[in-house]
Amino acid sequence: MTVDKRQIFRNHRTAWTIHELQFLETHYGIMMTADIAAQLGRTLVAIRLAARQLGCSQEQNGPWTDEEKAIIHTHYADGRGIAYVSQLLPGRKRKTIFAMARELGVKSARNWQPYECQILTEYYPDIGVKVAEKLPGRTADAVKIKAMALGVKYRGKAEGEIRLVKWSDEEWRLLEKNLHLPYPELVMLFPHRSQDALEKAKARLKKRIAKR
Repeated sequence: MTVDKRQIFRNHRTAWTIHELQFLETHYGIMMTADIAAQLGRTLVAIRLAARQLGCSQEQNGPWTDEEKAIIHTHYADGRGIAYVSQLLPGRKRKTIFAMARELGVKSARNWQPYECQILTEYYPDIGVKVAEKLPGRTADAVKIKAMALGVKYRGKAEGEIRLVKWSDEEWRLLEKNLHLPYPELVMLFPHRSQDALEKAKARLKKRIAKR
């Protein structure tokens, strides 16, 4: 059965009510953020931004969650910038985010060193995104973005540049369970998959579901 995301995010982009803000202020940091989002019919990003504006998302000193690390792996690595990433991690200060990125070995697509650009320019035309294996801390998506910025093109087959590992049964089940989520949140669940890959996988999965 297909889930109508309009029903789940029924209050998305609507003005916040006093009741909603009071509920958020009372339960943020106590309930799971996803549960608050479900209760209020809003996205995770909207919940975090509102919590930050209310001042109820204080600096977190506890262990980083897998969800938070996935944001670093996905949005920080792709060069979205610290301002954007900070909005997704309202409980973490910028210096803490930078420190975690260094600990995870993740580099921002915005800050490429000359030697990295040289490696990219030399190898990308022949091996495409596999050059990420020669660039510790760089993801396949970050490599593609930088290659486009430098005007470096892959000379192999059209599909070679974005070839990914075969989807596992577990991934298909997770995707089906979360088909209603918008792509920014899906990417958090699949940190090793690009949005392009997710779009294609969703299209394939919907066809399978329609044939059942």
